[in-house]
Amino acid sequence: MRIESPKTLLFDLDGTLYKQSIIRRRMAGRLLKSCLTEPMQGWRVLRGLGAYRQAQEELRRSPVNGGGIADQQLQLAARRTGLRVEELRQMVALWMEERPLDLLPWAVWEGLEPVLLGAKQRGLRLGVVSDYPAEKKLEALGLRAYFETVVTAQDIEVQRFKPDPRSFEVALDRLNTGPDDALYVGDRPEVDAEAARRAGVACAILDPKGRQSKGDWLVFSSYPELGNVICGERREH
Repeated sequence: MRIESPKTLLFDLDGTLYKQSIIRRRMAGRLLKSCLTEPMQGWRVLRGLGAYRQAQEELRRSPVNGGGIADQQLQLAARRTGLRVEELRQMVALWMEERPLDLLPWAVWEGLEPVLLGAKQRGLRLGVVSDYPAEKKLEALGLRAYFETVVTAQDIEVQRFKPDPRSFEVALDRLNTGPDDALYVGDRPEVDAEAARRAGVACAILDPKGRQSKGDWLVFSSYPELGNVICGERREH
């Protein structure tokens, strides 16, 4: 496993830069409140967002050629629910992209920012590779300034969800870095580690509870632990 002295660090966003479980619990509370005050609309939102997430997993396994990935995901969710595409688009924008933003600063992983700062000070190049729009979330987290590039599945050069390696290829090209010099940090082995493998990039998986089985990737339980590894204080292969 090539994790010592990387020149570039690529990060997943959701679940990797912040505690996604906290955001989901709090957003579930907001959705429940919406269901109690406007039951019919609340139920439509629940159905729509559930189908939207399921559509992503289907497209992750079986990408469709032609048309933008964002529109494909909306159209697939619309067919499953009977909701209009534009209505779904508005639901996603409100409930998945806008309303969680005020919660994000409270969910940043402990010890993350010192790792990012230390990496920048040592001259490492940093990027984000995400399946969802990331700019607003990074701004809300207070982390945008650390990253030279942000690549998402919706970018015109990508149009694929992980584990397809296309987003990695675009990020590495933007950073003028080869895969042998990069380390990718994610939280889902079946998606993040597999995408990194296909891209020829070393991978580290965040698992605070230590439950992930080890494969061809590093498992770390906290960002200070990862910082020790990439600083060269502890080396693993």
